[in-house]
Amino acid sequence: MQKEVREAFRVHFKWTVLEYAKVCCNVSEVCREFEVPRSTFYNWKKAFDKEGKAGLARKKPIARNHPRSLAQDVVDKILHLRQIYKLGPERIT
Repeated sequence: MQKEVREAFRVHFKWTVLEYAKVCCNVSEVCREFEVPRSTFYNWKKAFDKEGKAGLARKKPIARNHPRSLAQDVVDKILHLRQIYKLGPERIT
């Protein structure tokens, strides 16, 4: 199966679980029936409430920081040296 089709099935499954929970009104019973952890159900519900059906799709992980990133003040100094003095990378280091 193609990735897009599998992702569409996943979104539909999550949406079905959430809709069934609205009808059933018992989250524990719904989670047991669909074999979904309650914490996962509430994560889905929060994403659905925030973004709608598009929130149920998988998202790529976002890097919060990088171990080799420079501090913002250092970046500002480097940009200042590049713009004002037209220095290259060898002279700046």
